[in-house]
Amino acid sequence: MRYLPPKGARLMTAFQSVLKHEHISFGYRSDNPVKAVFHSHAEYEIYYFHEGSCRYLIGDQIYELEPGDLIIMHGMTLHCANMSPGKPYVRSICHFDPVYVQEMMMIPGRIDVTEPFRRLQNARLQLEGTGREAAEELLLKMNASNRPHDPASYFRFHLQFYELLVLIYTECKQLSRPAPAHTSEKLEHVQRIISFIEAHYMEDIHLSDMEEALHLNRQYLSKLFKEVTGTTIFTYLFERRINQSRILITMNPEMKLTDISYQIGFKHPAHFSRVFKQYIGVSPDQYRRTSDFNIALT
Repeated sequence: MRYLPPKGARLMTAFQSVLKHEHISFGYRSDNPVKAVFHSHAEYEIYYFHEGSCRYLIGDQIYELEPGDLIIMHGMTLHCANMSPGKPYVRSICHFDPVYVQEMMMIPGRIDVTEPFRRLQNARLQLEGTGREAAEELLLKMNASNRPHDPASYFRFHLQFYELLVLIYTECKQLSRPAPAHTSEKLEHVQRIISFIEAHYMEDIHLSDMEEALHLNRQYLSKLFKEVTGTTIFTYLFERRINQSRILITMNPEMKLTDISYQIGFKHPAHFSRVFKQYIGVSPDQYRRTSDFNIALT
């Protein structure tokens, strides 16, 4: 019988195997336009919104972002930025390996700065006053110090990054739930659509099911979802299913791919394989053999 380590150990191994290049990746004040694509990744993420107009979707939450918003994510939840056409979209993004961070700061009196990411998983912090000023100053300093070929500067970059994590840890100390997300009737409707998909994606669901459950016309549902998220209902549904299949493939190497396909809502395994390859670029079997937990998504 083949030995299988505990699930927690397998997930940690998956994290370590995929995060084999940069332990911390950082982009400062990017204003490049992006296409609305739901994605996930193994790294934890810190996202800071500087200016512009953007709706941010994380799992079944929708945030109408405002300057000063800082989002923390554990990564594996599907998320997507939908910027407003013709308007600026300026953000700083940091992805990091949680294992590396825990090993990096093995010092006396240390605090577990990754705890908010595990406890809250995904949350928006609406920074104001000194908290916002401190965050923006740290991001600016990190950008200036992010020079891997200069040992002193890059060491300073790591210290500033850790200081940012401490700031987040402090801000999250009293936060037990994410800040309210939806602010309009349209966002409320889309929130309900995403929540319905989250509860039923493993079933054979159709627009008629949503129409009946949500008491909204199916044409209106489709148009509204596309307007708010930048993608279609069934694109999101397939991405949710494929994201879950990747988790199951990595966490349960002994589980048959046929059983996974049924568990995530596909009636036919062949259809699952086609959709998986369409979104990931390889078949489920090839993906399992690579042991690569990181989706090719931003």
